[in-house]
Order: sequence, then C-alpha cells, then structure tokens
Amino acid sequence: MRQSNNQVTKPPFHQIKAPLQIGESGKKYFNFTVTLETENNLYQVIKNSHKIIFVFTSDGYVCYTSPNVTEILGHEIRELEGKSFFSFVHNDDVQLFTDYLSTVSNCNNKHQPLEYRIKDKDGSWRWQEISTSAFKDENTNILYCVGITDDITDRKLTEAALAERIQLANFRTAIDTVFSQDHTLQELMRGCAETMVTHLNAAFARIWTLNKQNNVLELQVSSGMYTHIDGPHRFVPVGKFKIGLIAEEAKPHLTNSVQTDPRVGNKEWAKQEGMIAFAGYPLIVEGEILGVIAMFSRQVLSKSTFEALRITAHEVALGIKRKQTEEELRKSEAKYREIAQTAQEKAQKLEAALWELQQTQAQLIQTEKMSSLGQLVAGVAHEINNPVNFIYGNITHTREYIEDLLYLVKLYQNHYDSVLPDIADHIYGMDLEFISQDLPKVLNSMHMGAERIRQIVLSLRNFSRLDEDGMKAVDIHEGIDNTLLLLQNRLKAKPGCNEIQVIKEYGNLPNIVCHAGQLNQVFMNLLTNAIDALEESVASSHLSVVNHQTTNNPRILIRTELTTDNQVIIRIADNGMGMAEKVLNRLFDPFFTTKPIGKGTGMGLSISYQIVVTNHQGQLQCISAPGKGAEFIITIPTGDG
Repeated sequence: MRQSNNQVTKPPFHQIKAPLQIGESGKKYFNFTVTLETENNLYQVIKNSHKIIFVFTSDGYVCYTSPNVTEILGHEIRELEGKSFFSFVHNDDVQLFTDYLSTVSNCNNKHQPLEYRIKDKDGSWRWQEISTSAFKDENTNILYCVGITDDITDRKLTEAALAERIQLANFRTAIDTVFSQDHTLQELMRGCAETMVTHLNAAFARIWTLNKQNNVLELQVSSGMYTHIDGPHRFVPVGKFKIGLIAEEAKPHLTNSVQTDPRVGNKEWAKQEGMIAFAGYPLIVEGEILGVIAMFSRQVLSKSTFEALRITAHEVALGIKRKQTEEELRKSEAKYREIAQTAQEKAQKLEAALWELQQTQAQLIQTEKMSSLGQLVAGVAHEINNPVNFIYGNITHTREYIEDLLYLVKLYQNHYDSVLPDIADHIYGMDLEFISQDLPKVLNSMHMGAERIRQIVLSLRNFSRLDEDGMKAVDIHEGIDNTLLLLQNRLKAKPGCNEIQVIKEYGNLPNIVCHAGQLNQVFMNLLTNAIDALEESVASSHLSVVNHQTTNNPRILIRTELTTDNQVIIRIADNGMGMAEKVLNRLFDPFFTTKPIGKGTGMGLSISYQIVVTNHQGQLQCISAPGKGAEFIITIPTGDG
C-alpha cells in the first residue's frame, strides 16, 4: 500500500481479515484488532527489522506478513495472506511445523525456536528460524499466533560445508587405513567399497575388474544395500550399459539426476529407492583399463565428493595393478634357491624394509597422521617377521651343517698326513685354519642380529595391536614403553640440545580393557607433541630463564595412578614453553595447529580426543601456561566392571 509521494504507508493492523475455508460450511473471517498506539509500535519494529513477521491462525493460515517478505523471499504479500503457511514449507518439514504449532499452543510460549525450510519466489529453499507466540482470549482459546523468522540459510550452508570437510577427511583417513594394511586384492576392494558406503552415505558401492580375454567386466565386491555379486550385474560386457560404457569411453559418468539420466536403465527402481546421484569411474593405470568403480547415493554429491572419489578410483587402480604385478612376479620366481643366496637376499630386503619403516614413521609423526600409523607399522612388522623367522630358523641348521663339514675336514687331516699339492695350495690360499675358527663366530653374530630384529618386530606389533580385535585387557605401561622405544631416536642428544630425559613414575595398575592400538596412537601424539615443544624451546632465539632451564634439562614426566572409583589417570608433562589460553581453548579442534605449514595437519590432538572421549568414555584435558610447560591428563575407566 503506497501513497502518491511513493512513501510506504503503515499497514492497517486493526483491519486485518483473512478468509479461512472451514469444511463445506463456507468462509469464516478471523479478526485481528490492535490499538493505534500498538499499531504504530509494531510498524516501527517491522520497518527497521531484517526479520519477517507473520501473523497466522493456530492451524497455519496466514493473516498478515511484514512488507520485507518481498525483499527476503521474493513473494508479494497478497501471495501469502489468506493462504496455508504449510503450502510454502518443505515437505520434510511440514510435520515438524505442525508439531511446533501444537507446542506453541499448549506450552504458554515456553518453547525453543524451530528451524525449517520455506520456498522463495524462484522455487529454491531457504532456511528460516522462527520464534512464535500464541495470543489467547479469556477462555484460553487461541486468537492468533505471531511468528518472527530469521533467515539462517548462510549459516546452514556454512555448517554443511564444514560437515562435508570433516566427512571427506574421515573418508580419506579410512581409505588410507585400508591401503596401509596387508590386504589381499579382494580385501582391499571390499574395504574401499565399505568405506564409500560408511563415510559417503552411499546407498551401495561396487567394483568390477576387467577380464581381458573375454572383454567383460566381472563384479568383485558389492557393499551397502546390495552385498551379493551374482545376478545380471555379475558380468557386464565392455560398451554395454552404463558400467560398460564407462570402461569403453575411459571416462567417468557423474550425475545428480539419476531419475532422469538416460544411462540409468531402470528409472522406476531409482524413483522407488529415492536414488539421486551416481558416480562411476574407470580404473586406469598408464592408459590400461583395469575395471570400474561406482556408487549410487540418495543424496546430492558435491564437487569435493566427486574429486575424493576420483582420487580413490586412481588408488584402487594402482592397488589392482600392484597386486596383479605381484602375482606375475610370484609365478615367475624360481622355486628353489641356495641357502646362502636366500639368506643374503632376505637380509637385504630386511634392511631395506627397516629403513623404509624408519623413514615412513618419521614422516607420519611429523604430519600427525596417527590414524594410519598403527596399520602401517603392523603391516611392515608382519612383512619383516616372515623373513626374520626364515633366517633365524635356518641359522641353527647352517651351524650344524658347517660343524659337520669342519669336523669332516678335520678327520681327513688326521687320517691323511700327505695331500696332493693342488689341495695343499688351496688350503693354504683359503686359510682353512682361520675359516674354521672364524666361521662359527660369524654364525653367532648372525644369530644375535636376528634375535635383536625379532625383538624390534615384537615391539612394533605390540605398538600397533592390529592382531587384536575389539576391546582387550592390556598392560598400559607396555604400550607407553613401546611408544617410547619408537621415539628413542628423537629423545637422544643433538647439537645444541641435551638428551630429553624421560621420567616414569608408574603406579600399580591392573590390565585395562581398551582399544590398545588406538591408545598407543594417543601416546604417540602426546609424546611427539611434548618432544616438539621441547625442541621449539631450545630453538627459541629469545630464551627466558625457564627456556634456559629447558635447554639444559629437557624432560618428560609420565605418571600413572589408579583412583578409588576404578579410573586410570595417565599424565604426560613436559617443561617446554607452555601455551597461552587462546591456544588451549582450541587445542582439540579439528584442523587447528600452531605448527608451520607442512609440519602438522591439526588432526593429531583432535583424533586423540575422539579416541579417549568417544571410544573409551574417558576424558582428555591439558593444563598449561606460558613458561610453565604443558601437562596432558588422560582419564579412562579400567573396564573391569
């Protein structure tokens, strides 16, 4: 309503009437009347507000809307007034809104605001938060309701973006875990498909591999709502159907409109199951098609999700190629080898594996990817264990064989005083006497070395605990000691920094029922952070008195105790530089880090917090102040009752 001078006139609240259809008895008018003073006050509120004000009946018919509804939602006032509010509300939110109005009517306006979606003029959905008050007559009958809404679409989009980042980070961590384990090809593919279902909310996910001889894709794994691998999708000719076309064209097929996609054959099934998105990727390595990976989803997939799936498809392709290559190598290897040659080759592989483990471990510690460290350590330890056992077992037999040979040579020497000149020259040239004395010593050294490697492997296996499923009763002190063993190199003295002293004050603890591998990751994160803090204190160019003490005497104190209510407390403290309160407040937030770019992801403490609090129903807290060092306190139940 405008005047001739283009000024917006005040809405006549005292004249508002909204036609309501009541059954077949005709129309009824609802009268909403206020005083002129109240009208003026309400108008000023509406005029200066960024919120929309609705007046509607208890059953949802709109009596009045504030003028700014056109600016915010695009609707003209006449398009809303006299209409059912529910006709503009998202179908999934109608019941919520109905229950909300019932609550408003019955709870004397003591209720929480409601978040819901409303359709704007262009047909898109916007998130709103509404607070409503019900006005009643002297008989407590509802006269009308006044609702004030705030547009929260931007907030919802931000929350959704953050949730997606966390979801994709968890997905990548889970995929890394699958690839870090010593899986067969079938187990690797099944783990990837199950991870897609679990972390990307896929309705189901499948992986086919290419049978080159028949030019047919063969279904290997299926996870989610369909787990069988027989049926019409078991064999798909290349170039047929959507899966075969992906392999033939060697490019992905992505859509968020499954029910209208021309490549989806059974659109009625897609509609009944509520399928919305499909993502299918060819598995390619160096131009060679190895298979296809695909998933259906009942949710829209973002560009970030498509990108994460593309990377995963590439990793699966590399995994398939690697396994196929390994199989070909196994078939081509000779069946038998000389004992000495085999021992030498195994020893070289063992040395290379240990070096790789040390390098990989250092890298993972620096980047705080502790969620996959346990699997990697256990996998390498498993690979080391077999050749070590082979060497260790054959050394005993080798010693016996050599002793027999040396004894035989000695018998020849005792019974034949004279030997042929050629034999005598060879005995002299090879220094038989020295070999007879030194060879047993060499074998003893090899035996001691193999025994030492077995002990290292045992520590690695105990650290990772991957050979144990679920919650087990374990010695917490053993886990801490194994973690310290893996960090021994970082504790040693370095130029400009004394050795970091570790003081252990262990209490008398029972075995604790827990996920041992996960707790070992927590110990690794906290001890690594303590070492980093001490090294940072040493490197500081403006050392205070406290920093000077740290430089001369860096130390980590580890204390454990059992409380009277069967709680285990583990304290890990350092005498480093400490932290400010603003850092402490965000210490366990995902992606928060104070380290330089490339040295930390900000996930280590966040993952540790989740392991302690969520997985073990415990507590993880940090006490620190600048110049006072830092102490992390873990509290978990013993789990014995």
